[in-house]
Amino acid sequence: MHFLSSPHQILLALPMLFMALLSPLPAPASPLPSCLGETRSLVISSGMPYTPLRVQGRTGFFVLDLGADGSAISPGTFLGKRGPVPLPGSGNTFAGVDFFGPLAPLSLNVQDHSGIRGPLPQAGLIGTDLLRNHVWTLDYANGLLRRADQASFCADGELRQAGFQPLSSADYFGTNANALHCPAAPKRGPCPNIPSIPVRIGSSVAVAQVDTGYDDTLHSPSLNVNRAWFQQLAARGIRLERQPGADLSLSTCAGVSEQVLAYHLPPGKVVELVSSDGSAVRRIDGVTVFLKDTPAAARRCGGIGTWDQPAAQLGASFVNDGTLVVDPFSQRLWFRPKPAEAGATTR
Repeated sequence: MHFLSSPHQILLALPMLFMALLSPLPAPASPLPSCLGETRSLVISSGMPYTPLRVQGRTGFFVLDLGADGSAISPGTFLGKRGPVPLPGSGNTFAGVDFFGPLAPLSLNVQDHSGIRGPLPQAGLIGTDLLRNHVWTLDYANGLLRRADQASFCADGELRQAGFQPLSSADYFGTNANALHCPAAPKRGPCPNIPSIPVRIGSSVAVAQVDTGYDDTLHSPSLNVNRAWFQQLAARGIRLERQPGADLSLSTCAGVSEQVLAYHLPPGKVVELVSSDGSAVRRIDGVTVFLKDTPAAARRCGGIGTWDQPAAQLGASFVNDGTLVVDPFSQRLWFRPKPAEAGATTR
C-alpha cells in the first residue's frame, strides 16, 4: 500500500486510472441475470470497492462503504486541480452530483481523505443513506456495480439459480432506518443502518456488520469482535491465540486511543457466513481476530465494542472476490462466491 501524497502523483496516475475504466471488462466466469439492473464501473483498491462519481463536472473515486450510515466527500482528493465546492452558505450541500443519473443537491459530510492509503485517491464514500432505496450488486469478480429498482429486481428463484445464497439482515438494515432496532445492541440511541448477518465459529453465533469499507489487507482476512462474543467463544471452548505483534491502536471520536488486541483462531476453526437456512454460505480460515473493547471515555462513539450481545465486523476481504447483492427491501444480502470455491474453505 502507498500514499498518493502529492497532486503530481495523482496526475501521473490519471492515465492508468482512466485506462482501467475504459478497458474492455473481462468476460464473466458465469452469467448473471439481467434483473440485477443497470451497470457502471467498479474498481477494487486495497480490497475496497470504488466507483467514479461526477460532481460539478469533476471526477472522484468514492468507496461503497456498507459500514457507514452517512455519505461523505473529500473535495481535495478529486482528480485534477480543483475539487467541487458546496452551495454558497451551506458548507456541506453539493449540487451537480451524477450517480446513475443526476441527483438533487446532497448534504454530505465534508472530510479530508488525503491520508487514506491505496493506489486510488479516495474522494469520498457512499454510505447506506444513499444505498437504501435500490438493490445494489457489488460484482467484484467482473468489475461492475449494478443497480435495480424494487419492482424490476430478481425473484428469489432467479438468484438461487445463478448461484446466490441469502443472508438475513433483518432488524439491522432496511429502507426505513427508524424501523430498525438492532437486537444485539444496547437499547439506547439510534440503530445504525448497516447490513449485519449471522456468522458462526464452532457452535458460537454472532451478528456481524458487513463493512466493505474496512481495509483489512494488512491482516487479511480480519474479524473484529466485541467483548461479549469473545467471552462466549471462550465459554464454548474456543480459545483464541494471542498475536501481540498484530495489536492496533485506533483513534476514536472522543479523542482517546483504543487498544485493539489481536488473536488467531485455534487450528481447525473457521468463520462461517450463515445462510437464512442455517447452512454455511462461506467458510474462511486463517482469520485474524481483533478484540474491540471500547474504553469508557469513547463509549459515546458507539460501535460493536459498546454492544452487550455478541457482535462482530467483517473486513472487506470476506466478500471482495465474489458477488454481493444488497437488498434493503427484503432486508437480505445475497452472496455468490467464486465458482471454483463453492463449498470450499477459503482464506
